[in-house]
Amino acid sequence: MSVLVSGRPRACKGLLPVLAGISALAFSLAVAADGRAAALVEVRRDAEVYGVHASAQLAAGQRIVWDTLTDYERLREFVPGVRRARVLERQGDRLLLEQSGVFAVLFFELPVQLRLDVLHLPYTTVIAQLAPAGAGGESTLRSFSGRYRISNALPPAVVRLDYDARFELAAPLPPLVGPVFGVAAVRQTMRAQFEAMLREIERRQQALTDAEPPG
Repeated sequence: MSVLVSGRPRACKGLLPVLAGISALAFSLAVAADGRAAALVEVRRDAEVYGVHASAQLAAGQRIVWDTLTDYERLREFVPGVRRARVLERQGDRLLLEQSGVFAVLFFELPVQLRLDVLHLPYTTVIAQLAPAGAGGESTLRSFSGRYRISNALPPAVVRLDYDARFELAAPLPPLVGPVFGVAAVRQTMRAQFEAMLREIERRQQALTDAEPPG
């Protein structure tokens, strides 16, 4: 479960395209001309709470998708902004996950530090929410809940991946950024992270296909 909500100023590059088309509802369809899975990403804002929905259809096995989503120790290798993710405790299908990283919002990088209670429903659903305060660690989110869902799609050998999340930062975005650019900036970052997950799933599926002996 990748959760990246990561202010230090950073270089301002290529901001004009990012700022275009800002509205209360941010909608993005990433068209993959090279045949890769296209991601649909929506972001809404209700007061200080952001709601995210992302989905895609992939030509990949359900188990490949599942194994990629739950490969927590390696998230930092393929999801931008993740610096560390590790499982602290595991009891059956429940685990305590610690994650840290940064969430880029325009020319700011917001640090992320949180612990999540995660429930696995193999091989279809991953549900996560902030761990209780007594679980240790200090979260940089006031609230978080998220869910990945893997379902069968048409045509055969295609699966649908959906991601839904709601989160609130412990400290609001700076006044210059939050009210005007917040939704568009969050959308851009969430799309980059979701698409990175898709690319890794496709890479693993291709590696498995290449390793299979010819029929």
